[in-house]
Amino acid sequence: MRSSPSAIYELQQIRGVRPSAKKKRRSNLRHRAEYVAFRGFVAALDLLPRMTARGLAARASWLLLRAARSRRRILWKNLAQAFPDKRAQEVAAIARGSVETTARSLVDFLEVSRGTREQLIERVEISGRDHLENARKRGKGVFLLSAHFGGWEIAALAAGLLGEPIALVVRPLDNPLLEAELTRRRSRFGNEVIAKREAARELLRAMRRNQTVAILVDQNVLLQDAVFVPFFGRLAATTPSLALIQLKTGAAVVPVFTWPLGDGRYRLGFEEAIPPELDRELPRAEKVRLLTERYMRVTEEAVRRDPTAWLWLHNRWRTRPVAP
Repeated sequence: MRSSPSAIYELQQIRGVRPSAKKKRRSNLRHRAEYVAFRGFVAALDLLPRMTARGLAARASWLLLRAARSRRRILWKNLAQAFPDKRAQEVAAIARGSVETTARSLVDFLEVSRGTREQLIERVEISGRDHLENARKRGKGVFLLSAHFGGWEIAALAAGLLGEPIALVVRPLDNPLLEAELTRRRSRFGNEVIAKREAARELLRAMRRNQTVAILVDQNVLLQDAVFVPFFGRLAATTPSLALIQLKTGAAVVPVFTWPLGDGRYRLGFEEAIPPELDRELPRAEKVRLLTERYMRVTEEAVRRDPTAWLWLHNRWRTRPVAP
């Protein structure tokens, strides 16, 4: 005879263990196991030459994807809809290149985030730095607009060495142990990490202090948080936060993308700033939409230049607009 849920709960109460406590304990054990596995992965990479580690990571990522059916389905669907005119062979090459680029960039980030400033500088070349310097001279703060493209984590580390440290807006990981490790690496050279849930107030303060903040706006957001703008021919749910703050503060938005050069090196390319000036007569919501559209247009142009550098595994078009 099976016990009822209430009987199980009473038994747990007698034993002094609440269901929530057991769930929390299991969660803590899982977090520790994940952290130990991560530390083991990093230790194994340390034993290998750079190119060997990058090659193994690339091959392993493609093999692991075969077991992740839902993620694999997202990858192929995204590419098929973004590039309807490409042949199957071309789409397959982009798919594999994207997965392997992401894996190699993770290995590179793990290496440079424990190295010296000099070692990081050797791995990254800079182009368009004048766009960043001109934006800083305006004195209203600077947003570095980027995407999950190439070595985006390396980009933040390198940008923090150009005159002054920067701040990064991130979504914290669910595992607090891994999040603490990632934060330590991201802030190695003085950068500040801002959790997305606390971002609005912190970003306004940063702009008033003429700071530089890196933000990624290329991921899907929930319907209630979204403004819909075109991205690869389809409406994509995009955060309006950057546009709202740019309109409020007059901050400069400088696009920057990290282009893989091979052998673990990258080019950090700054582009011309996106100005906040729009027709004053436009409603605020329309201004937000137009600015957000500009951000995504610049991002799409970068991805089209090297489709293998973007994270096609992300379900970018998951949230759909409500039919009128």
